[in-house]
Parts: sequence; structure tokens; C-alpha cells
Amino acid sequence: MFGMPSILACRTCDHVGMSITLDVSRSTAASLVRVGGRFMTGDQLATAARAQLIPTTGLYFRGRIGAVGEVPSPVATSLLGIFPHWLVERIWAETAAFPAAAAVSAYAGACTSWGAEALSGLERADQVVEVAEKVIDRAESTALPLFAGWRAAHRPAAGPGRAGYALMLLRELRGGLHFAALRAAGLDIPIAVIGDPTGGLPRLRQTDWRPEEIEQLQRRASTVPDFQRRWNAAEETTSVAFAGCLAVLTETELTELAELIIEADRISVNT
Repeated sequence: MFGMPSILACRTCDHVGMSITLDVSRSTAASLVRVGGRFMTGDQLATAARAQLIPTTGLYFRGRIGAVGEVPSPVATSLLGIFPHWLVERIWAETAAFPAAAAVSAYAGACTSWGAEALSGLERADQVVEVAEKVIDRAESTALPLFAGWRAAHRPAAGPGRAGYALMLLRELRGGLHFAALRAAGLDIPIAVIGDPTGGLPRLRQTDWRPEEIEQLQRRASTVPDFQRRWNAAEETTSVAFAGCLAVLTETELTELAELIIEADRISVNT
């Protein structure tokens, strides 16, 4: 019922079998989401925000979205997906004087600083960069604006900082594929949060949705036929699409990447 549109597949399996890439895609999903986004709540982002005299939330929003250039708040709301429009509008008003280029530089710097510290104990940090960037640079970026914007941005020097940056890019790739899969399954992003076992109502509260707004989302979700099955199908579509991106790797590289994502997640858990 909810098949994967061809637009979602990065490419066919050039080097290794689909079953292997799919296993890696599924088994690393949670670790990649965590480690690739851990800097977003880290001290480094807060420090960078203070240096720019803006709130940390302002740097997160402006910095992440800045990769696609100067956009109005409705576009930023659509790209971020999971935040209420009024929150993005407020942040946009509070940070109106902060240019996108400066936001990108500060945000990327915080990501790199986080990686340099949190992944300093990762013995094969350079291998993370080599293998992850092979996936990143060969991925089809159609309909993935945040990933495309960040892929085109300047990358930091080699080392653990660049490993952190590469994991962020991989996360943006998988995240963009997930948003596309959710929409293809007939779910808009805010109501899809309700179906996410790792998100749900706590995630909506964490991202500042008001109680009455959450109730409205719940009511809308309740009217969607096969709601949870649609969400589950979208999650599997995401895994299949990301597996297609991983198929540019050899079997050895695929194994290395899986091990390194999980190890990077483990050693950075308290950062």
C-alpha cells in the first residue's frame, strides 16, 4: 500500500547486496540520529551562541536552516518540520539581524568543536570521514534541501571534528529521506511525531507545542486511516532508501561504517 517511490532511492546496490546494506541501515538508524545530532544540545553550541549574542535556540534554528540561504520563517518551519510555526516566527524575529552565512559558520564551528572533543577517543576518526563522505558525496540529493545545502558547505580540517561533521551530514541525509517517506505515506511531519515510538507526546512537548496544539495534532492523527501502519511503512521506506545510499560502499567499508557509527554514539553519550 505504501510502496517506495523511485525518487527516494539514492541508487541501486552497486557493490554489495541489498540485504547487507539494509541490515546496516536499520541497525545504525537510532545511533546515527543520536550521534549526528548530539552537538545540537551540547555546550559547544551554547558557547557559539553566546559569542554571537543570540539564544542557543536561535543559533540552532538559524544555523541549521542557513545552509539553504536566507529564507522566511514559513520556509524554515517547513524545513525543520517538527516545530510549531509560532516558535520559528518568534526566533526569526529575535534573530532578524543575524545573516545566514554567519549562522552557518557558527553552527558548523560548534559541530566541529563538539566532534573534536566528544570523538577524540575514536581511534578511527579519519576512517569515519573517508567512508561517510563517500556516501555523502555520491548520494542523490533531489528533494533533500537541508542535506544538499550542508553537503555544499565548507568542511572542516581532518580529524575528530570532521568526523562529527560527517556524522551530522549523514544524519541530514537520512532525516531528509525520512521526511520524504512520511509525506509519501500520507503523513505530515508534526502528526508523524505522534507515531514515533522514540518521539510521541514527550517529543511534542519538548519541541514547545502547546497543550491545545498537541490535542489538535492527536485529533488529526486519529482521522488518518492506518495511521501507525503508515508510520511503520515510512520508517521501513527510509531504511530502504538509506540502504540505497550505502550501496556505494564495499562490504568492508559498510562493516566499518556500522561499527564506527555505533562506537561514536557510545563514546559520546555523556557529551
